[in-house]
Amino acid sequence: MANTSLSQPAGRGGVSLRSVLIGLAAAPLNTYWMTYAYFHFGYLPGPGLIYSHCVCYLVGLVGVNALLRRWRPRLSFSAGELITVYLLLSVSTAWCGVAFMANLPEAIANPFWFATPSNQWDNLVLPYLPTWLTVSEPEVISGIFEGDSSLYRRHVLLAWLGPALWWTAMTTALMLAYVSLSSILRRRWCDEEKLLFPAATVPLQIAEERHGLFRSRTMWIGVLLAGGIETINLVHGALPAFPQIPLYWDLRPYIEELPPWNAIRWAGVGVWPMVVGICYLMPLDLAFSLWLFNLMFKAQLILASHFGWTTDTIMGFPYIDNQSMGGFFALLASVLWLDRRYLAQVARKALGLRSPLDDSSEAMSYRGAVLLLAAAIGFLVYFNGRGGMPLSIALGWLADFLLLGLAVTRIRAQLAPPAFELWNTGPNVVLPMAIGTKAMTPQAQGMMWITYPVTLAFGDNPQPWSLEALKLIEPERTERRRLIYALVGITPVVILSAFWAILHVTYKVSVFSNPDPGARDHVLAVPYYLASALENPTGPNYASMGAVAAGMATTVALMVMKMRFLGWPLHPVAFPIASAWVMDAYLPAVFMAWLIKATIMRYGGLRLHRLALPFFLGLIAGSAAVAFLRTIAAAILDVPL
Repeated sequence: MANTSLSQPAGRGGVSLRSVLIGLAAAPLNTYWMTYAYFHFGYLPGPGLIYSHCVCYLVGLVGVNALLRRWRPRLSFSAGELITVYLLLSVSTAWCGVAFMANLPEAIANPFWFATPSNQWDNLVLPYLPTWLTVSEPEVISGIFEGDSSLYRRHVLLAWLGPALWWTAMTTALMLAYVSLSSILRRRWCDEEKLLFPAATVPLQIAEERHGLFRSRTMWIGVLLAGGIETINLVHGALPAFPQIPLYWDLRPYIEELPPWNAIRWAGVGVWPMVVGICYLMPLDLAFSLWLFNLMFKAQLILASHFGWTTDTIMGFPYIDNQSMGGFFALLASVLWLDRRYLAQVARKALGLRSPLDDSSEAMSYRGAVLLLAAAIGFLVYFNGRGGMPLSIALGWLADFLLLGLAVTRIRAQLAPPAFELWNTGPNVVLPMAIGTKAMTPQAQGMMWITYPVTLAFGDNPQPWSLEALKLIEPERTERRRLIYALVGITPVVILSAFWAILHVTYKVSVFSNPDPGARDHVLAVPYYLASALENPTGPNYASMGAVAAGMATTVALMVMKMRFLGWPLHPVAFPIASAWVMDAYLPAVFMAWLIKATIMRYGGLRLHRLALPFFLGLIAGSAAVAFLRTIAAAILDVPL
């Protein structure tokens, strides 16, 4: 995909004090708004590649900036300042996603609330959960489960304050690790390998006036088309008698009683204009491979069910998530192997030895980045060790989490598929699979499962945003250093704001008001899976590890074919991504984007592709605007739309 905007970075500096202060001030408001929409209406700010409401914020800032340039030119913002605000709000949104903060306060309280004599959690589970990370007093936690209560009582606030501060310290250490890794790898991935960063096209095209996006008639056609469709469906949500244009179809009524077709894991599919627009940014072979491999995984599930090879298509054979995990490990291993000489030079530079690398333009010196990374890892190891993890398991937990996040970072920077998930690939799955729960103490398992809400998936992981932020900002050391400070500084603000917002809302309406069908599963997994692991200790799961090995072998074979045969149509990156649950829902949208782009490239070439790009950016902007307005309308009417 052509991304000429990234080849012209001049004049885009702007990590100014006012842009950072705007981002810091807006982050708590953004956090509260997301929390309110999630617990009242089940709205999530997806897809994970680009957050729709952050696109709206950026467009709104561009509009305000146009007025400032006309009436108060000295107060107008540079494109870099606009992008800085966009990045800070996007990172704050990532921290508040379902895979991080959205369900954490409930998860650290529900084992105590749902403990009964019948499940025996009082003896089986609760003794092994770290008291300093949980809240157990019945009079304190009753409010979030029963609602119609108040957070603002002294003993309630004090009970939540300690765990909130510890979780804030943990996530801040994670962000320190993220920015350190990004500072180390930025030169290699951005300057030497020149990765395209397709997702960066959206904020750059919107914020930089030289692209003339808002003067493009093609863009406005996309805005009107997507906005019109979404508006019609919005009105239908408020007035069911009004006709709608269906964008989502639930296939469950047709297949739930029809084996083996009901073996597929997610039966809902949709063609959302925003997803089509985002998928257009992907390389053509990746889009083709995504829908093809997704169908392949569905075929595996159907065949396994048909021949009676499995009774559990989620965690059992054919072990879809384990195959995906192996694919990610293979991709990351290949990247680190190719970058081994560069990383060796970084190590030499950090040790003060002679090295040809020049880190004068980086956010921090390589020595500083390595030391900061070591400090972050040291604190995270201490954090897990304080909860009962031995050193070896704490290091394994951290290695799995950071390395899978690094794989997601690389894939987003290079290809930008529409969303990431990596369900069932976190440390709580990998470590028991590799060494077995028999080799883990109950305290280690308790600590591992209490961190589950933070590690259950990678769709909202902020790690990829840290590298993209360094790419988007002016190539000057002072600009990048300011951005690093801002990313680290906004993290505790967001986490504490998220704790407050979630508790403020749930003490009024209770967590059971959340219409998100998956919310209960996420939080109840902590005590249920911990109880199951403690009651039924197991050894290493060789079947699952075999599936991981198969996923690695398949991905390596695809990489070899891609390198050896010109025009090989199957992209290796698509294999681990295509199994994601969200890709099941996006399947028609990915296919449509691939078909449109393939037709454009075949008959119009790169020139027509560039001319069509504003239309698909218009689809993103139009869908984002209506999605934002939908949340506002739902809040005003107090009904989900």
